[in-house]
Amino acid sequence: MAPQPQQDQALHNLELRISKMLRSGVYISGALLVVGWLWQLYNTGDTLASFQTYESKSLMETIHWAVLMQDRPMLISISGLIVLVLLPITRVFLTGVLFVKQKDRILAVMAFAVFICLVASFFLGIEL
Repeated sequence: MAPQPQQDQALHNLELRISKMLRSGVYISGALLVVGWLWQLYNTGDTLASFQTYESKSLMETIHWAVLMQDRPMLISISGLIVLVLLPITRVFLTGVLFVKQKDRILAVMAFAVFICLVASFFLGIEL
């Protein structure tokens, strides 16, 4: 019976690392967004100036334009949004890994199925 508490402690440590990683990801994302927005405010004086007229652009087109124009505040803001969007996907994947370590095959398969659906939805929903 000695291995059981040790295994429970290892799983608890893994859950703790996952929660710390998610918290850090939110902080990093928030910091990137704030830096990008403040830099944009410093450069132009109005962070909403580019939203006066609506232009339908793909994500890749926006990134390409920002790289060409050397719009670093926009690139930093986009990277903050990307980090924020990737956090739930990472959580679902790591939950699947946790279920594998717990040897709970049914929940692991369900978690990885949700992960695949999330990834597929992003690729199907984003016009690259």
